[in-house]
Amino acid sequence: MTATRSSSPSLRRRWQRFVLRTQGRLDGANADRFLPWTLALVVFGWYVAVEAAAIRALDGGSGLGPWLQAAWRREHGGAGTPLGGEDPARASWSLISEPILALTRTLPAEAVFTVVQAGALALGVVALWRLAREEARLRVGATWVVITAYALAPALHRTNLSAFHPEAIALPALLWAYLHGRRGHAWRCGLLVALILACRADLGLSVAALGVLVALAGHRRLGITTSIVGAAWSLVAMAVIDPSLPDGALTPSSEFVARSAGPLAVIPEFIADPLVQVRDLVSEPAVLFLVVVLAPLLFLPLVSPRNMAAALPCLALAMIADTAVQRVAERGVVDLAPAAAHVAPAMAFVFIALVFALERVGEVSVTRVNVDHRLLLALLFGSTLFFLTAAPTSPYRQPWTWGARDAVDGARLEAVDLIDDDRAVAVSPSTTALVARRPTVVELPVDPADLTPLRILDLTDAVEVVVLDTSTRNPAVDAPFWSEEDRDRVLASFARYDLLPVYDQQGIVVLAPTQEGETASG
Repeated sequence: MTATRSSSPSLRRRWQRFVLRTQGRLDGANADRFLPWTLALVVFGWYVAVEAAAIRALDGGSGLGPWLQAAWRREHGGAGTPLGGEDPARASWSLISEPILALTRTLPAEAVFTVVQAGALALGVVALWRLAREEARLRVGATWVVITAYALAPALHRTNLSAFHPEAIALPALLWAYLHGRRGHAWRCGLLVALILACRADLGLSVAALGVLVALAGHRRLGITTSIVGAAWSLVAMAVIDPSLPDGALTPSSEFVARSAGPLAVIPEFIADPLVQVRDLVSEPAVLFLVVVLAPLLFLPLVSPRNMAAALPCLALAMIADTAVQRVAERGVVDLAPAAAHVAPAMAFVFIALVFALERVGEVSVTRVNVDHRLLLALLFGSTLFFLTAAPTSPYRQPWTWGARDAVDGARLEAVDLIDDDRAVAVSPSTTALVARRPTVVELPVDPADLTPLRILDLTDAVEVVVLDTSTRNPAVDAPFWSEEDRDRVLASFARYDLLPVYDQQGIVVLAPTQEGETASG
């Protein structure tokens, strides 16, 4: 009995010494040099793996088709009509997209989009680590929890799984720009601001908010200059582009483009009728939007209101634009998420606010700030819980199975192989990315009820081949979109214009003219 009593304190003391030694090593300068890059590499590998698996499973998101066609059009002198109604880069004044699209001439476009987007999100880890350790003086444990919450954020996983979002590049750029701005590094901050503005036109307002934070940090001239440049950029873009919110039913591709260009279009709408836009800000979709962004962080960013306020321009514009898109989308878009993938830049300010909120609630101990471990455990639990329930890469969705292809995927690939690259095609959204590299692609609505006789007549005037995917299911009710009656009605309507089935397997149907033995390949 005596031996047992004496051994227990000894084990406890050894464990405490081990923890203190480990903490001391990790809190040193050497760990700060390699730990953030190691964590960033892990996040990069994770994000690339899940996005590559999704693309291989023919589910690269609604934005993949428009961006693939944008790359093809630049390689062919701008030929054809933009999928989704507008070019995704030019609609949002995304200048940074042009060199990225140029890379697709020598490298596979899907790989370029995946690596650039995942790399940008992963670089945010390094900037966030530096901010937490060097500016907020958090200990390594608290910093690790912040990085974990960042890596698990559902909004960032939505961004990563829908290629391609050029504004994702602005997320690490905003974090680094804030870090250098706080330190008065004008040239470094200026170069990063230029990169941010090149990502999307409406980010000028985020840059203006960044300038306010830099000015409040004690660098007034740098901050005021940054704010003026950012606001001027967005105003000039509005005058040049003259953006507008969508006013008709949308397909998934046009919904993606509308979400990209929508925030800039909201600015004149807000100026013209602020009451309507404020009403949208307090609508249920907007509140759900905020919940998905802030709830995984236990709403802690609100403890640092000055930093959190900098996220409001980007968040507010995205929330209003999302509400406008939802109003006109009708049945065309199946998964209108409350937190759209286009809010990545705002997440930079949200996590800046989180870092300084932890600094505020912590206690200073010589050179570092100690944060109550119970609060850190609660933050870790909250971010993990929301990742499991709200992130598209949650284990409940079995992302480890995404790389596989089933019989329906095989039928989609076989159907696409029948179509020559120069044929004008109307296609169901599930197959859009497979036929996007051509001058004319018309995306069909998901719901067959939207394929009215008048719409089918318009389609037959615009395209030569139709690809129907009658196997898709409605995730809201877990039931097929297409019934046998829908299929018979739509096929009969196309048959009136001599578009008959030349391929019909696993619910994938290719319709093409069949006179004189003609097939989909001409």
